[in-house]
Amino acid sequence: MGRLSSEQPGRTHANEASDDSVSGRLDAPPPSLSGKRIGPYRLVLPIAVGGMAQVWTARSVGSGIARPVAIKLVRPEYASDEEYSKMFIDEAMVASAVHHPNVCETYDLGRDQDVLYMVLEWVPGDSLSGLLHVDGAPCPLPLGVAVRIVSDACAGLHAAHEAHDVDGESLGIVHRDVSPPNILISTHGHVKVSDFGIAKARNQLHARTRTGQLKGKLGYVSPEQILGRRLDRRSDVYGMGCVLYVATLAKRPFGSGSAALPRIVQGKFERPSAVDSQYPPALEEIVVRALATSPNERYQTADELRLALEQFLLEAGHLTTHADVAACVRQRLRPARLDLIEAVQSAGKVPSQSLFQDLLALEDPSPSTTHSGREQRTSTRARAVVAD
Repeated sequence: MGRLSSEQPGRTHANEASDDSVSGRLDAPPPSLSGKRIGPYRLVLPIAVGGMAQVWTARSVGSGIARPVAIKLVRPEYASDEEYSKMFIDEAMVASAVHHPNVCETYDLGRDQDVLYMVLEWVPGDSLSGLLHVDGAPCPLPLGVAVRIVSDACAGLHAAHEAHDVDGESLGIVHRDVSPPNILISTHGHVKVSDFGIAKARNQLHARTRTGQLKGKLGYVSPEQILGRRLDRRSDVYGMGCVLYVATLAKRPFGSGSAALPRIVQGKFERPSAVDSQYPPALEEIVVRALATSPNERYQTADELRLALEQFLLEAGHLTTHADVAACVRQRLRPARLDLIEAVQSAGKVPSQSLFQDLLALEDPSPSTTHSGREQRTSTRARAVVAD
C-alpha cells in the first residue's frame, strides 16, 4: 500500500493535540444551575461540558433513597437541532440495551420542557485518562493494574457487541470510540465502559456516517475506520489494543492528531519492548496482535483479548484484584476529584464556590470529533465520574 496522506480529498481532520488529556480547562456550565430541577432530579455539581451537551451530578427528588446519578443535558442552543436530538436518543437507546457490570448503566431518557436529558450511573472515581497522569505528567499504571483494567473493559465491550433487541436480533453495536476517557474506574476498583455517543448499531434514528467523515479520537481509530470500510467489533478490539499500549507505557502507539493516520494505516509503531526494555514479551505479543492492521489477524472478539490478558496475569504471577485497582485509583485521584466525590456522597452538603472553581479548572471535555468537510461538532465526554 502506498503512503496515505493526512490530507485526502474529501476528508479533513482537525488537530487533536491532546485527545485524551485531562489537564485542559473546561468551558463549564455556570454554578448557578446547581439546585435546578430537571424532571424528577435536582442538579448538584457540574462534571463536564462538550460541544453540544453538559453533564451534572444529580439526586432524585421525592424518593425514599436519593442516590446520586449523572445527568447529561442537551445544551439549550442545540435543543432544536433535530439531527443531534436523534443522536442523543440513539446514544441512550444503545447504552440502555447493554447490561453488564463493566458497562455504565443508562437509567432514563426524558424531556423537561425544551431540555432533553439522559440519566446515567454516577461513578465515584476517574477515567483511565485521568489516572494516567501524575502531577500533570504522563505516568503508566503498575503493569498488573493496567492489564486488569483493560481486561475488565474488554468484558464490558464484549457485552455491548453481543447485545440483542427484544426479538433476539443482534444490535450490531460498534462503540467506535474506545479510548482512555471512556473507560471509567471507581474508588472500589470497578471498571466500566462508557459513552456510546458515536456508537454504530442497527435501527438508529440519526443519519449514518457520511463518506468522508471519521468519528472517534484519531490516536485510537482503526485502519478500516480511516479508510471508510465496513466496521465490526474487531475495530473496537483494535481500539482496546491502543488503550492497552497507553495504559502500560503512558504513550500512544501512533501519536495523536492527523499525523497518526498514515502510521495507523501502515501499521507503523514502536513495539513496547523498544519503549521499555523490561516489557514482558508475552504481553507485547498480545499488544501486537490486537494492533494488527488486518482485522482477520487480530483477536476476533473482545472476549478473546480478555482471555489472553487473563492468561498473561495468571502465568506472570500478576494476580491483580479489584482491591489493588482501588488502591491505585485512590493514590492517583486529584484532590479536587476527591472533594467532588465527598460532596456528592454527603447528602445535603452544600458544595462551596471554591469547589466549583476547582472542578471546572481541572476537567477536560476530551472531545470525540466528527471530522468532515462541514462544520465540526463535538460530543460530550461524560468523563470519569459519569459511569464506572
